[in-house]
Amino acid sequence: NDINDELINLHLCIRNKPQSLANVLNSMIISRKIFHMLKNKEIKPRNDLERAAFYFYLISTSFGSSMGQFAMSKQRAPKRLCRDFSLHTKRLKNASIENKSFEYILKEYDYNEALFYLDPPYVGTENYYKNTGGFGLKEHELLCNLLKNIKGKFMLSYNDCELIRELYKDFNFKELKVRYSLNNNVLKRKESKELLIINF
Repeated sequence: NDINDELINLHLCIRNKPQSLANVLNSMIISRKIFHMLKNKEIKPRNDLERAAFYFYLISTSFGSSMGQFAMSKQRAPKRLCRDFSLHTKRLKNASIENKSFEYILKEYDYNEALFYLDPPYVGTENYYKNTGGFGLKEHELLCNLLKNIKGKFMLSYNDCELIRELYKDFNFKELKVRYSLNNNVLKRKESKELLIINF
């Protein structure tokens, strides 16, 4: 599940029309001009397949998949858009793909044997999600309150900060060190602490 309908449409096309999606991507040229035309919606998709291809283009050719700035390495070979989606298609074959709010998902799918894995927007990154309705303090608190009352189990990923430690102080924490892959050089990738929060 994800609230980003562009991401959901991409997953649906990978599951249902993988070869057609690959064909569209294979026909596209990587260029700064096309990137900005797609970003500014100067080129309109004619169908869900093109919509998925345009979204994939933007996340594949931008820094950190942010769709903000065009990214092209001077040292490495040019990126290829065409992909073999067969492994992803296989994994998604029997999956239920939702485009709902977290409130709906937690209520609809909750039962004693349920296990939820949640990866909400991290505190301080709310502006990154403004195109999908936003995710601020109110949503962080609402998510916490809902998780306190579910029947099933949950695993929750968050950045390590005072707000999250206070909200989830009654649950178990596991500290994790991660390196963000915004840079191709592993040694230059930024290391950060994250929390895995569980209720079991």
